[in-house]
Amino acid sequence: MNYKKVIIRIIIGIVVATSLYLGIHIYSNNQVINTYAQGFEKNALGDYAKNESNMVLSVYDAPFFQTYTNIAIHHSQDKVDLIIWVPLYNKEFSYGLVVTDDESEVSYQIETNEHLETEDEEHKQILESKQDAINEIKSIAKKEWGFDF
Repeated sequence: MNYKKVIIRIIIGIVVATSLYLGIHIYSNNQVINTYAQGFEKNALGDYAKNESNMVLSVYDAPFFQTYTNIAIHHSQDKVDLIIWVPLYNKEFSYGLVVTDDESEVSYQIETNEHLETEDEEHKQILESKQDAINEIKSIAKKEWGFDF
C-alpha cells in the first residue's frame, strides 16, 4: 500500500518536471525564433529561411532536450557558411565558419571567436583566401540580426 503512494508520487513528479522543462524549452525557443526569424518563411522542415543578397539565411528550431539552436548564412557562390550557435538559456554565442573547397572536395569546419577569427594557422590561411565572402556575410549578419563582428 505504501509503495503505491510512493510510485504515484514519483510518476507525478516526473510528469510535473517534464511538463515544466517542456514549457521552458518551448518558451525559450519561441523567443529565439521571434528575435532572429522576423520576415523569414517557415519551410517544409519547420525551420525558417530567407534569401538576402544571393545568400540564404536560416534560423532553426531547437529540438527537444537540446539547449541551443543555430542561425546561419550560406554564401553559395563562394562556398562559405557562417553558423552562430544560439543558447536557449543564456547569451554566450559560439561562432563557426564552414569553408568548402571544390577543387580538393574538402569542407573545413572552423571554430572562430566573436570576430570570426581563428587561432589555427592552417585555418587562418583558408579564412584569408575567403575574406571577401566573409566580409559580405558579416555585413548581412549585422544588417539582419545586429551582430557586430
